[in-house]
Amino acid sequence: MKVCGGTDLDGFEIRLLRSYLVSKNLDFDYFLSKFYSQSEFKNPFDLLNFSLPPLSLWDLINIFETTIDEKFKKLNGAFYTPHFVVDYITNRVILENQDEDINVIDPACGSGIFLVSALFKLKQKTGKSYKELVEKNLFGIDIDPRAVKRTKIVLSLVVFEEEGEIPQKFNIYNGNSLDRKFLKSILNDQKFSAVVGNPPYVRIQNLDENTRNLIRKYWRFVQGDTDIFIPFFELGIELLKEGGRMGYITPNSYFTSHSAKGLRKFLQTSKYIEEIIDFDYFQVFRKNKITTYTAITIISKEPKNYFIFKKAKSESEIENLNNIEGERIYYNELNAERWVLLNSKEKEIISLIEKCPFRLKDIADIRVGLATLADKVYIIEKPKEKGNYFVKIFQGKEFLIEKDITKEIIKASVIKSEEDVLNNKRRIIFPYKLIGWKYTLIDEKELKEKFPKTYEYLLFCKEILLKRDRGKKEYESWYAFGRTQGINTTFGKKLLTPPMALQPTFVICEKEDSTFYSGYGIFPKLKPFTDLYLLKKILNSDIMRIYIELTSKSYQGGWKSYSKTFIQNFGIPKLSNEQIEFLKKENSQKIINEFLWEVYYEQGKTLSRLL
Repeated sequence: MKVCGGTDLDGFEIRLLRSYLVSKNLDFDYFLSKFYSQSEFKNPFDLLNFSLPPLSLWDLINIFETTIDEKFKKLNGAFYTPHFVVDYITNRVILENQDEDINVIDPACGSGIFLVSALFKLKQKTGKSYKELVEKNLFGIDIDPRAVKRTKIVLSLVVFEEEGEIPQKFNIYNGNSLDRKFLKSILNDQKFSAVVGNPPYVRIQNLDENTRNLIRKYWRFVQGDTDIFIPFFELGIELLKEGGRMGYITPNSYFTSHSAKGLRKFLQTSKYIEEIIDFDYFQVFRKNKITTYTAITIISKEPKNYFIFKKAKSESEIENLNNIEGERIYYNELNAERWVLLNSKEKEIISLIEKCPFRLKDIADIRVGLATLADKVYIIEKPKEKGNYFVKIFQGKEFLIEKDITKEIIKASVIKSEEDVLNNKRRIIFPYKLIGWKYTLIDEKELKEKFPKTYEYLLFCKEILLKRDRGKKEYESWYAFGRTQGINTTFGKKLLTPPMALQPTFVICEKEDSTFYSGYGIFPKLKPFTDLYLLKKILNSDIMRIYIELTSKSYQGGWKSYSKTFIQNFGIPKLSNEQIEFLKKENSQKIINEFLWEVYYEQGKTLSRLL
């Protein structure tokens, strides 16, 4: 029996519900008859013994959520939300809500975990019957009709178990929450005391064409390759009545991503955020086997001067959210380009570093590597030589590639030292020739005549190359690289850094005719920092490590981004001749770190007792 992918899901639901109801000594025939036809729940196969260990209601919802139809899982980015997150959010937006008659909506309700938690909180707060609360106070929307049915079922289980009744009316709707016409038809501009949920996490380019058009048509905070959770922020705030409260768990990427800049501007202007809990690189959804970096955001539709920011610093803090210490973040200190959310001590350190006379972007060009969009086609990982050719193995076939059409290429994400650079053997098929100071794509006729073996190989790969960018982009020629970036800017002496690292890993590359990919190149342009060995000591210092820890994006396992966005504003001090000579001669990293802190302190004048 399959329990996902759309096969026998109704039979699975029935057997699961029967097992749950029997364990609670409830009349399963009566309950199931309200949601399934006689032929469905009296199916002989469903009467077979289907034993499970005792399940809680939350276990049941978890199983429902993880057996969602695959097509909706891909569309919705739907995953089971841990109960401790749900409980925290519903506590904040319902129990702390000042409205006496609270109505709650989850605009992407999945199988109903937030609404079930909200139901218990509403019962605690109002004393009304569960049946009345389901019929009058709880609202949900989901694009998956099965999720809508399951939400009705789990809400009814609470009412049936507690009061022996089943609701006669539900405000749970099947449809697209981001379609304003649909919203108006079901809600008629109704506003809510509380909005809760775990909006879908899906990039706009992975959505169907209709949903992409709806997002671009109706929602203001959309720019570039946005995530679908961003318009859900706007939707949630619109659904709130004045003084209402909202709680979401979403990716924390909205702090820094370009696509969320409009949302950040709005939140800074409206001043609606009350609290953010950033889980940093700790995985709240680890039981779902997905890697998502998340944060809880609590909104109250009442402007204020600051919000409370909490950041999890250990696994133990994740499930004890009330114990995390908070810091005030004042709206007037935020920059919509990128939110750097820090406490006062951390802000001082950043200020100290960034107030130096130079920033890295002032003294060097920071460049991205080559982007072919088909690295397996172009790159020869471990080339064997055969006369004037390199041997390229691709799809089990052996091809000869003329040496003269290749360049040495370094994978910046894997190098750790200058020795790695020296021992690098990777080559890239480089179908460009130097004309003056610029590389230009080799004409197809010339390519065929001068490099016949390479041309034969590229013809073999033509269909693969044509499918780059999903076949929607027209290239200068079918064998050109997928992007023009780096073709003319990646050669020369440079420092290389991986895009992600546990600590600063800037490595010198003095091979002027080599190019690189999968990382960034630092090309100094201002003396004395054109001395790669001097600049390397500054960039690999404890100063850079702390700066990145405080300002950069986090990844699982404590890895940090070293992308241009996060390193370009790193402060570079002005050095005297004596200081330059000292750094050149000194090789102890500990002594270099201590020396540089003194230099930064002298120029920033705010380090005092921060370390």
